[in-house]
Amino acid sequence: MIALLDRMKEHLPFSLLEQDEWKAIEKSAQIVYYPEGRLLITADTRPDRLYYIIKGIVEARSGEELIDLYHQDDSFGGIELIEDQEAHCDYRVSEELICYELPSELFLELCSSNDTFKSYFFSSIVERIDMIKERRESAAMAEIMVARITRSLLHAACIVEADTPIVEAIGRLEAERAAALLVKNEEGYGIVTDRDLRKYILQREEEGLTHISQIQSYPIISVSEGELLFNVQLLMTGHSIKHLPVLDEEGEAVGILTLIDLLSYFASQSHLIGSQIEKATDLEGVIDASRQIDTMIRALHFKGVKARYIAKMVSEIHKKMYTRLFELIFPKSWHENAALLLLGSEGRGEQILRTDQDNAVVFAEEFEPEKREEILLKFTEALDAIGFPRCEGNVMVINPKWAKDAAAYREDIRNWIEAPDGESMMDLAIFYDAYAVAGNVGLFLELRDGLIETAKGHQTFLPHFARSIESFESPIGLFSRFVSLDKGHKDEIEIKKGALFALIHGVRALALEFGVTKTNTTERIKALNRLEYMSRSDATDLIEALEVLNNFRLHARLEKIDQGRVPDNYIALEHLSKLEKDTLKEAFKMVEQFKKRVAYHFHLSMVR
Repeated sequence: MIALLDRMKEHLPFSLLEQDEWKAIEKSAQIVYYPEGRLLITADTRPDRLYYIIKGIVEARSGEELIDLYHQDDSFGGIELIEDQEAHCDYRVSEELICYELPSELFLELCSSNDTFKSYFFSSIVERIDMIKERRESAAMAEIMVARITRSLLHAACIVEADTPIVEAIGRLEAERAAALLVKNEEGYGIVTDRDLRKYILQREEEGLTHISQIQSYPIISVSEGELLFNVQLLMTGHSIKHLPVLDEEGEAVGILTLIDLLSYFASQSHLIGSQIEKATDLEGVIDASRQIDTMIRALHFKGVKARYIAKMVSEIHKKMYTRLFELIFPKSWHENAALLLLGSEGRGEQILRTDQDNAVVFAEEFEPEKREEILLKFTEALDAIGFPRCEGNVMVINPKWAKDAAAYREDIRNWIEAPDGESMMDLAIFYDAYAVAGNVGLFLELRDGLIETAKGHQTFLPHFARSIESFESPIGLFSRFVSLDKGHKDEIEIKKGALFALIHGVRALALEFGVTKTNTTERIKALNRLEYMSRSDATDLIEALEVLNNFRLHARLEKIDQGRVPDNYIALEHLSKLEKDTLKEAFKMVEQFKKRVAYHFHLSMVR
């Protein structure tokens, strides 16, 4: 019984209870079995206990109408007990039930002693989602409290001997783009920061300052590699230190930790990663920094940050990453004669965890790129090393179809629209979502504007383009129950095919018709609102549906990574609480309503 109670403790609202309150539950709660068909609560009668489902399903019905379904880890009867009112429907076991029963006296005592516990039963879906996020944030903070210094957090140590001339030492500092200068003395290290350099500039003549040891701060305050970051923050704050040397077991410097990077780590690590990418002098530096992005994503997600804001932050860091790769890999002669494009979710600024490589390059007309295949392969291999799988559809720069000059792309655009087929529709969607991240951006902008103008001149094309929103069925079946459509994924739903694709592509088709140049789906929805295609209320609902779907998808993918499984787009229903299921259902329903709107707008019933 104690083991089953431990599971109960993990779920709202019971996770809000204190230790002494749990002792009261352990004394009074009973485990009870009910067969299928048993009527637990009758409409117009007052329940005398709270039910918490360990296993089984209970239906709530008003006459013949199904009002709700209660599954594992759901509870019912709470509001009626608190309000001392009669039930509005019948609660009947539809699948044999094992449950906890809490006597009404105990339940009401818990509500009296714990206002947060009581308030949960009257909270809205939005408020309950916020509670879930707060619990996740607490878990994330617990992880941060035990985080330690690793070399990935450090800036490289620029070390000079004590008798090094000041000007020479400053030259080293600048050449290595270091955060500070470490001075190696006979005993221990000294440090030179911007403050010390100001002293040199102002007092070098009157004090005869010539060697770096004369302006160093010595002895230094330092920490050992592996120290708790929380302790490091206290040390740096207490001593007003912005640069802290980190030493190994032998007392040798392994790097420097800066205060801004430390604070960035506690916040989200975004500044740290972006800074490391920009300062990278070789491919290995970019690759090492980029590998830390998933850690940042995990921290932000479990702090309750919305998926679209995480995607924005990841998008900005990825732009820096692609820009730096472009600068390091592509020859100088390419920089004004080529544009590097991000495609798919990366182009829309919606990629969070790494998915396939989706990229292209546009060359200026009559430009002959040297070592073309070799350079493009090197770029693809760099993404391999960071952890981006190659695109199964081969939508990458190493495919000549996605690496050609502007004239060839113009011909593609004309064919996509004037002679559309399944493949060309997909290619057009990919290109319309593209974002030029580096190089001569104008090469792409001219093509994109041409695509929009050509589409406007072929209005009959748009319904065919929009029709693919009907490619996949919703996983919501009769009585608003989830339906597993894939036999290989029992009790799981495919969130991308079931809703995300229809939402994103429906918005894409409308955006193309209205000539919207934004690529991000949320920004496209906002643009459609400004163009008065949809009301602000409708736009808000659609954005929130997108947010809910992406948040569930991200959480499921992170869980599978933790379990050593390959992340995919399936959501396991057994891991969702009733609150989460209800929220997910509402999002699916909003997408279904939007699909009907798009179908009506483009007259899809007449498209063959």
